[in-house]
Amino acid sequence: MVAATLGGTLGGALVIASAVGVFAPGTKKLAPAAHPSDTVMFNVPAADNPRPSQAAPAPRQRVDCRRQKCVALTFDDGPVLDTTKVLDMLKTKNARATFFVLGMQATQYPDIVKKAAAQGNEIGNHTFSHAKLQGAPAATVQTEIGRTQRILKELTGKWPTLLRPTYGSTDKQLDGICKQHKLSQILWTVDTVDWQDRDTKKIVDKVVTQTQPGSIVILHDVKPTTVAAVPEILNKLTQKGFTFVTVPEIYGNQLKPGEKYPAFLGSPQAGLAPPGT
Repeated sequence: MVAATLGGTLGGALVIASAVGVFAPGTKKLAPAAHPSDTVMFNVPAADNPRPSQAAPAPRQRVDCRRQKCVALTFDDGPVLDTTKVLDMLKTKNARATFFVLGMQATQYPDIVKKAAAQGNEIGNHTFSHAKLQGAPAATVQTEIGRTQRILKELTGKWPTLLRPTYGSTDKQLDGICKQHKLSQILWTVDTVDWQDRDTKKIVDKVVTQTQPGSIVILHDVKPTTVAAVPEILNKLTQKGFTFVTVPEIYGNQLKPGEKYPAFLGSPQAGLAPPGT
């Protein structure tokens, strides 16, 4: 899978003091943070230190995906202004989704991240700048993940527990770093290839024909053709009896840090919550 990389020049210098001891030369090591992602940031632009959201997620009746036809729609690379349209569509259908956001985008649109969380959607980490994590230096991976963890904690009031590896690429080093940050890696089972096939009808057809109970669908809310497909996806899957849930709900909130879900790309089904949960 190839995703569009969002670029940009970031002002200000960044120094990360992580739980595993990655420090820039000449900096002083501070006391250990209370959480693996509770990094210390110096000379960071004000936008990187947004105020926390005071809105609480709306209550919702527990969903049992072993008995209901569940599907997890996931949206990568945002937020952007069009993300608000997606949120309004989801709210109209009483549907929830998972948004894997970029830290650099979250600093530009903090209110959209807050709105998504307040509606009960899951907010996951998709790195700060869409850097490739597989094979990258450990310090780079720590910065990309840790910086975004802190931004999203400030915005939503909770530490993200999900990471979508960029390009779906992962390795053992990333497994270990995710475990340190208490993150589960989330891949997908239905690939819309919407970053390439910027055709609304094709996107709808792929989702509707390939989705089965327990599917995790990857979409990109940064693509207008994808946003335009969301209403029909919601309508057609609702007609087929599907309930729209977050990724943790698919697994009965039994995800383990450092593990990959599903275990490999191309899995036909995410793997529903185990019995007794």
